[in-house]
Amino acid sequence: MKKILISNVGFGEACPSALTLLKENAYVIENKNNIKFTEADFFNHQIHDVDVLIAGTEKITRTLIESATKLKLIGRVGVGIDNIDLDVVQAKKIKISYTPDAPSTAVPEFTIALILNLIKGVSYSDRKMHQKIWHRPMGRTLSKCKIGIIGAGKIGSSVIKLITSLAPTLEVFFYDPQIECIKNAQKISLNDLFQICDIISLHVPLNEFTKNLVDTNLLSKMPQGSYLINTSRGGIVNEASLYDALKSNLAGAAIDVFEQEPYMGKLCELENCILTSHIGSMTRETRGLMETQIAEDVINFIRNKPLMRPFENF
Repeated sequence: MKKILISNVGFGEACPSALTLLKENAYVIENKNNIKFTEADFFNHQIHDVDVLIAGTEKITRTLIESATKLKLIGRVGVGIDNIDLDVVQAKKIKISYTPDAPSTAVPEFTIALILNLIKGVSYSDRKMHQKIWHRPMGRTLSKCKIGIIGAGKIGSSVIKLITSLAPTLEVFFYDPQIECIKNAQKISLNDLFQICDIISLHVPLNEFTKNLVDTNLLSKMPQGSYLINTSRGGIVNEASLYDALKSNLAGAAIDVFEQEPYMGKLCELENCILTSHIGSMTRETRGLMETQIAEDVINFIRNKPLMRPFENF
């Protein structure tokens, strides 16, 4: 019988039948304490002896993979795979299954919620009210803003569709080297986007080209009183540079993803920065779909069938 280690926090809570299916077909070691695994946790949970690893955003390092001598499949519950050492995975011919389409509704909805929250001062007013301070912050009108979308794939293009349905006269710009045309949006250069947009939202993967993409140079180009939203990946925005920008030209930012998670850094000091704990895709429906899709591919692997959602070249 195959052995499965689930390091992903909360797997099976949104879709219990996914966990039941795995238990009916393999020996399953669960993350019963719902902790984000460290390297020590993996070793404590018998990583050396598992055939399948079901993971979230926890780091899957070279040391772990080399120690997992029987590992043949990593099921990534989510979109990004930047937490996995791909070189050693490829060298050991370990397959990867993931769920790239599952968050394509939840994350755009969450992004719109953050944009409206930021420009209307909702969270700021809420904090003041809880301090028993009656304060009425001045906001912005969405339809009078210029919005820039960086990355116009499934999620970025969905954000454009949603936001233009809310504000049909809104000026929308996008930057994506791979895409030439998006309905209701104009493609411009990255520099131009940062110079003219009042609101910028990031929807790109973390890789060698996007690491620290949004740095002091780009942030300094943003108009006075502008806003930045990141629901894609930590590490794309340089957090130290963002901290400085929020004390100068940016009116606010909303950040859901961080280079180190859980995050406890300097951005926590700033009232004009909305911080959320990587919850963009955390809806019951999306999470349940992710768990179902990963369980389906693990069962396909056990039964020597092709994976339905393989990561390319793995």
